[in-house]
Amino acid sequence: MNTDNNFSQLYTELSLNPDLPTLAERCKLLTEILLDCKSLPQTQPVCRCLGAYLEEVKTALAESMCDFQVVEFEAEEERPGKKEWLLEDTQTKCDYCRALNHVLLISHFDHDMLPHLTGLLHDMAHSMAADVIVPCREKTVIHIIS
Repeated sequence: MNTDNNFSQLYTELSLNPDLPTLAERCKLLTEILLDCKSLPQTQPVCRCLGAYLEEVKTALAESMCDFQVVEFEAEEERPGKKEWLLEDTQTKCDYCRALNHVLLISHFDHDMLPHLTGLLHDMAHSMAADVIVPCREKTVIHIIS
């Protein structure tokens, strides 16, 4: 049985099946918490939680890929040789986040590297989240001229 799946059962919010943007927001928040961690004992519980969320993001991305296939191109020469997915780069970013999180969770590394590893994970998670979170737009104001 996968350790990450065991961890995901510990977090009740994950049992509510949050949508992909919500999962991405939680990953962003957890990486922001990691930035404040100064030692391995502080990072490990956050990394376990982040690992569970990243596994859910990976699953949600895999399940929704069929919804994000590029089907139309402006010019015929733009058409790729194989199927192209809008979130393929997002899936790669998720895998990078999972790999960095794994390093933080189980590795013994130079203490001086902690801020660099958590910073890199933070930046990757924010980039991944930006791919799936639709920014809130200002409400349109309609002025009625009388």
